[in-house]
Amino acid sequence: MVISKVGIEVVDAHAHFFTYETIKRWLDSGVSLNRIQQRVAHNTDMGSLTIPDENWDAGQMWKDELDKYGISAIGMMISSEVWDEFNATRKRFPGRFMGYANIDPASDDAVDLVKRAGKDGFQGIKLYPSSGNYNVYEEKVYPIYEEALRQKLLVILHFGITIGATANLRFGNPLDIQKPAQDFPDLNFMIAHFGAGFFREVLMLMYQTHNVVMDTSGSNSWMIYQPYDLTITKIFEKSLKAGSACRIVFGTDSSFFPRGFRYNILEEQFNAVRSICPQLCYSDDDIDLIFRGNILRLTGFKPA
Repeated sequence: MVISKVGIEVVDAHAHFFTYETIKRWLDSGVSLNRIQQRVAHNTDMGSLTIPDENWDAGQMWKDELDKYGISAIGMMISSEVWDEFNATRKRFPGRFMGYANIDPASDDAVDLVKRAGKDGFQGIKLYPSSGNYNVYEEKVYPIYEEALRQKLLVILHFGITIGATANLRFGNPLDIQKPAQDFPDLNFMIAHFGAGFFREVLMLMYQTHNVVMDTSGSNSWMIYQPYDLTITKIFEKSLKAGSACRIVFGTDSSFFPRGFRYNILEEQFNAVRSICPQLCYSDDDIDLIFRGNILRLTGFKPA
């Protein structure tokens, strides 16, 4: 058992495996480096973005980060251009990395990629409806759910706001997943970032569904865009009342270096959960569910 710096075993359910190839793809698509730097400076807590070079060993760097902070394992969102490098990382460091394949339903090979994710031993897939301009209940998305169920993959969804102004919030409402969740009762769905601004809607889904959970990842800066005051402690209070500990999954949304693992997110959220116990978390087992147990149950992953 690996014990983290906050004193418990931790599995980070939500992070991103970005490499030199990731940045290269962005730049090749016409996005300017200056624009990326500005978005990072104004919309994240990174301050600045260090552009990796082709000699970076992202897998080793992440493994070192996990060891530094005592994190048992971490779940990574994977784009096609880093798929092979990530698979090599998983083989080098078994039991430390979960994989979630980014899937675009508009791609002709979308279902094939879901199948490949299952065959390669990934734990889930990621859908981004507000960036892809589609509704998650559209007919074209259902074959993806069907294949995810066959491959026993968790379906992760980013609704709500995102970095920059390109996302289409008409497709950003988590309530859209209610119908697929009902149509696929044996498939598990995880909504990222507490709904990223659609927190009320996620809480209602806790009542209307049994197979939808929320993840806690990121700084959750969407709170400042609400018409009422929220804190991370208040968010956990309401989430525990609506969904109980078994419906909340810890994540950091870690991505780039030199920032690396976002320990400040872990520390802030752990302290928030601790502060409302034992009123709402009835035992250490509930805390373990949030910071480790739930994601392992949802994915079947076994850390090293």
